[in-house]
Amino acid sequence: MKVYFISGLGADEKAFQSLQLPGVEPVHLNWMPPLKKESIEAYARRMSYRITEPDPVIIGLSFGGMMAIEISKIIPVKKLILISSAKGKHELPPYFTICRYIPLHILFPLRLLSMNAKAMFFIFGTRTEEQKKNLAAIINNSIKGFNKWAINRIVNWNNTETPVNPVHIHGDADNLLPYRYVKANHTINNGGHFMIVNQAKEISALLQKLIFH
Repeated sequence: MKVYFISGLGADEKAFQSLQLPGVEPVHLNWMPPLKKESIEAYARRMSYRITEPDPVIIGLSFGGMMAIEISKIIPVKKLILISSAKGKHELPPYFTICRYIPLHILFPLRLLSMNAKAMFFIFGTRTEEQKKNLAAIINNSIKGFNKWAINRIVNWNNTETPVNPVHIHGDADNLLPYRYVKANHTINNGGHFMIVNQAKEISALLQKLIFH
C-alpha cells in the first residue's frame, strides 16, 4: 500500500528511516526550493501535483503535518496522520505568535541552534550523541533558504480549517510544540519532538494499526 510521507522542517526521508512498516510502500514528498515570497497554500498546491494516488494516505511530521493539512484542502485525502505537529494556529504555542512581531527566529536561526547540544536536547528531545549529530546534519544540509521560509510560514500560519479529520500523534514531552496546546488522539509518553527516531518502535506499531484499519 502506498503511503505518502512529508518530513519535518528542512528534513528529508531520513526522518522516517527508523520506522518499521511492513506492507507499506513509502512515497516521500521531499521538500522543494520555495519560490520567492511563496505562500504556504501555493507551495502545498505544487506539492499536491506530485501525489498520483487517488484519495491518498498522508503522514506528516511536524511542519510536514501542517503542509499535509494544506494539501488536504486541495485534493481529497483518505487518511491524514499527523506526528508532532499542529492542526491550526490555535495549536501553536504563544511564542510563535510573538515571533510575528519580534523576529526571534531570524535573530537565532536554526543553524545556530544546531551547534548547541543543550538547545538541541531541550527543543527536539535528542537523547544520544548520534541523534544530535544526525539532527544537526539534517538541519545543515537542508535546501538553502528553506528553513527561513518555512519558519516564517509557521509563525504566520492562520489555518482554522481542517477538511479531513486527522489522527494526531503527539508526545507529552514535546518542547517545541507543547502537548498542552494540542488535542492529540494518541499520546506517546515521554515523547519529545524527535520521538519519530528515539521512540520509533512504539510509533511504528501505532502507525501500522492506523494505516490498515
